[in-house]
This record gives sequence, C-alpha cells and structure tokens, in this order.
Amino acid sequence: MEHVARPAFALVLSTDQYDADALAAAVTSQLPGVPWAGCCTAGVFAGSRLLRQGLVVGLVTSETVRVGVGVAQPVSQDGRRAGVLAASRALEKFPSSVAPGWSRALIVLPDAVTGNAADVVRGAVEVGGTGVVWAGGGAGDNLRFVRTAQFAGGSAYSDSVVVVAIDSPARMATGIRHGFRPYGPPTMVTRAEGTVLAELEYEGAFSVYQRTARARGDQVNIDGFATFAMTHPLGIPQADGEHVIRDPLRVVSPGGLYCVGEVPDGCLIRVMEGDPIGLVGAAREAATTAREAVAGPIAGAFVFDCISRCMMLGDTVRDELTTFESELGESVPVMGCLTFGEVGTLGRGVPQFHNKTAVVLALGA
Repeated sequence: MEHVARPAFALVLSTDQYDADALAAAVTSQLPGVPWAGCCTAGVFAGSRLLRQGLVVGLVTSETVRVGVGVAQPVSQDGRRAGVLAASRALEKFPSSVAPGWSRALIVLPDAVTGNAADVVRGAVEVGGTGVVWAGGGAGDNLRFVRTAQFAGGSAYSDSVVVVAIDSPARMATGIRHGFRPYGPPTMVTRAEGTVLAELEYEGAFSVYQRTARARGDQVNIDGFATFAMTHPLGIPQADGEHVIRDPLRVVSPGGLYCVGEVPDGCLIRVMEGDPIGLVGAAREAATTAREAVAGPIAGAFVFDCISRCMMLGDTVRDELTTFESELGESVPVMGCLTFGEVGTLGRGVPQFHNKTAVVLALGA
C-alpha cells in the first residue's frame, strides 16, 4: 500500500461573505489536528477558476516540513509591534538559523483595511530577516473596506496579522512583478501622513499629478481620478531601478492622495502607467522567476494577486490566472487570492508591502 505523507499545513483562503467564526469552526472540524491559517479576500482561485464567493484550501503534505503559525493584534494601533509579535510566535519553535540545504519561507497576511500594512511587514522582517523567502498579501473584503478576517489556531480574528513560517528540505522561491512602467518624472514627497500623500515638492499632490498627466496629453479631474489612477498608479523608485507601486484610491481635502499603503516622507515618487498586456506579461515573469529559482520539480504554488489587477484586466483576468499555471507547469496545483496589497522582495531590495503586484510562492517537491 502506498504511503501518504501526513498533512503538515493548510492554507485556507475565503471571500468575505461568510461568518468568520462559523467558517473557522467548520474548517477546524474538517482538518482535525492539521495546523491551518489564512484570511478573507476579495476573490479566490484554484488554477484558472476564479470565485468571487467561495473558499479554497491548499494542503501541504510532508513528513519533514516544519510549520509555525503566529497571530498578533491590533495592527491599527501599532502595526510594527504586531508584525514583530506574529513573526516571533510563528518562529518560536524554529532554529534561529535555517539548516544547511533547507529553505525557509514566511507568509504574512495582515489586515490591510485597519492599519499600516507596510509597518506590519517591517516588524515581521525585523524578526524573520531578509535572507529568507517572503510572500503574502493583505486581507480584504469585496471592496467595501469595512472588516476583514484573519484565521489562525482554529479561530477568526480581525485587525490582526497572521504569519506562517515554513522550513522545508525542498527549495522554496518567490517571483514578484507588477508590469507598470514610468509615465511621469520623479518628484520629491515633501509631506506625507501615513497613507495620505499630501504634497509633492511643496504643492498639493493632486495638482502635481494633474500637471504630469496634462504634460502627456491626459486631462484628469477629481471625478475621473479613480478611473484614471487605476491604470496610472504611483511608483517609489528603488536603488536597483525597480519601482514599488502605491495605489492612489481617491483625492482627499485639500488636494492630497489617499493610497493603499504608506508613502514615506522625503522619498521620490513618480506616476506610472500600465495595461493588460503588461500585467499578464508580469504574471508570466513572476511565475517564471519562481520556477527557475526552485530549479527542480514543484509541488505547488500559492499566488497573491492584487484585486486592482483583476479590476484592470476585467474579463481577461483568466489570461493572467492561466499564465501562472502554464509557466509553473501544467501539472502543478496553483491556488491563490485577490489581495489588498502584497508582500515580497522586489529585485535586490528588502521585503516590503506592495500594491498592484503579483507574488508567486513556489514550493519545491
């Protein structure tokens, strides 16, 4: 009789239409003794099938993989401390350094509606370090921006962050890409307050954004801002030429831009542009990067894909999901969710919180 490896961990991703406590109890009853964690999001997918209402479960089976789950709250009051505590609890029983030949991955699932998710990620990285694989994404609802759920230890939480630590003798790797390119010149952030970009070079941020668009022949008013900004987000230039994307959602009085994720005071920022072809190309690059870094058979993959990418792609979102599958390998099981911001290491940088980005975590067999 063929031996079946034990279930070591389950990642559970749901949409937000369910009672979170009842869902946690139901999942726990169906996965007795199996450590599991997850969150609610704006959509979930298995392969190329996207559900705007539903649940996906990914089961990792192994006799050797080590898994730890940590949760901390409230992220709304001190996101960095919550990140530190959740990562510390996830890694509590782990060796301080990764065993030779082994690979360590940390999946961060913060509430992206109530707090500063970028600060949460900084706290987790402070504990987990930069020399490991980072992935994850912000828990969200179906764009109501009201309440999200995070799951850990068989219970449901909100205003929290869940961190999953995985040590495996097989290689794990991520690929992360967004597909946006520069549209306007770099400008200096002269005033930012958390997730509100107030001023660029001592002018109201929206006025500078408008002028940038006008220089390219595009007219943007407040009423049409959200639609235009969907394809023209902001990018924070990195030392290696990459850009971390910030998604400006709306104009706030007196002329600032409210973004998904903080914009650091004093940094450079520029308006970016993107289109469906670039987004699907980025999905291909992310999946290819993860596959090539594993450099061997892949047992499965978790994908964290921004909800705003889905909104840009519309009916062609299936092209993106199919791309993840085809680039990782037709026989590789792929599951994921539509996140409110993503976690990963872009280029040669440090792990950060991103917007409008696709993160592929490939698990070696």
